[in-house]
Amino acid sequence: MSQANSTAGKTQAVPVIAYMLLIACALMWGSNHVVARGVNASVPLAALAFWRWVVALLLLLPVCMGKFRRDWPLIRQGWKPIFWIGTTGTFMFTIAIYLAAYNTTAVNTGLLNATTPIWVLLFAALLTADKPRMTQWVGVLIAGLGTAVIIAKGDINVFLEMNFVSGDLFALISAMIWAVYSMLLKYAPRGIHPFSLIFASIVVGLVYLTPIYLWSILVNGDPYFTRLDPAWPDMIKIAYIGAGPAFLGYLFWNRGVGMVGAANAGVFLYLMPAFASVLAIIFLGEELHLYHLGGIALIAVGIWRATRRVPKPAPTKTA
Repeated sequence: MSQANSTAGKTQAVPVIAYMLLIACALMWGSNHVVARGVNASVPLAALAFWRWVVALLLLLPVCMGKFRRDWPLIRQGWKPIFWIGTTGTFMFTIAIYLAAYNTTAVNTGLLNATTPIWVLLFAALLTADKPRMTQWVGVLIAGLGTAVIIAKGDINVFLEMNFVSGDLFALISAMIWAVYSMLLKYAPRGIHPFSLIFASIVVGLVYLTPIYLWSILVNGDPYFTRLDPAWPDMIKIAYIGAGPAFLGYLFWNRGVGMVGAANAGVFLYLMPAFASVLAIIFLGEELHLYHLGGIALIAVGIWRATRRVPKPAPTKTA
């Protein structure tokens, strides 16, 4: 048997670093939910959306300028996908998820935002040539069940008693927007450095967010768009949201999606409520319950099921 035939049953290995980046990304975004609990009541929506990206941009600036100048011809040539990446990932998703957080319960936001991997697989099936495998669909459903167990605290009545409001629509829209953003990453200019891509997309997002924030300062009547009270605790929390979830989170996600594809990466988003629960137990003094362990176990099984590679059978040797 030739060497080609002997290796035909093997599939291309995915670097472990890709899954580590996606897990770290989920940790960052899970911590965002915990930190946001302390600022949503005191920090206006426009201020939170604007300053998180300003912080991320300032952190990125000193390490990005050389790469950005090098990649400028690629950015100028591929400005259309970059424009839409920034519009969806930096602007639209940020506004939608904060509108959800300000207008509905955490249970509803978590449940509806947890549909993101389903939308990623659905859009991948409809809009790209990378058709999801059956194992991916099964893994997404298993991990989704684990997320639901954590969100509902093991009580089915939580879902039966849900009262849907306008914020629920924003939570669902944010999940769809993130799925579209993940699809668009595939069309980023080939060869562009991840720092350059994030920098350009943040600039695009701030083109939208800056006039909204300035308008919010002038128009004081809207409770969602008022002046930011420069309280040190809130400023520290916003700085963390900009440095962690906005800067590192997007960097890890973009790199991970580039290595494993949006469909495989999407299932890792189910880790967010698991990490949020663990962090809340550690830092907020919440109790560890059996449903936490059961939900995390289901999520782990679902991720393994969705990302495992099934070797193709070796071709039959002919005479």
